Amino acid sequence: MPASNFSEYVQSLQDKVNFVVSSGEARLIHLTIESRSSFMGLIAGILQFKDESELHFREFVNVNLAEPRQMYAYHYQDQEKNLVFRYDNAAHRPHLSQPEHKHTPHDIVIGLSPLLVEVIDEILFA
Repeated sequence: MPASNFSEYVQSLQDKVNFVVSSGEARLIHLTIESRSSFMGLIAGILQFKDESELHFREFVNVNLAEPRQMYAYHYQDQEKNLVFRYDNAAHRPHLSQPEHKHTPHDIVIGLSPLLVEVIDEILFA
């Protein structure tokens, strides 16, 4: 169910993060929530997993839109701080055929736009 306001969106995201933390699979290192209005805001944080790898995430959302994530990045790095993967929708040079993509150490894959919970599942069940 889509969120009707920013606070509801944040609560849904926090519930997902808290579930992973309470399972013992990760710990929340940092979480920032900045409300810009009742419909818009920024969420950013860092989850550290048992192997000391980290997921740095940020989303700028507007829940009035069909795709509320106006900007997102999910950067996953190993315990040595090396990129494992990063999903984002940032503009690229050279230009990509669409904004949604996944970076790996050796490639860029076009067209992937998972939600935070899907990224966490990718990390835990890979």
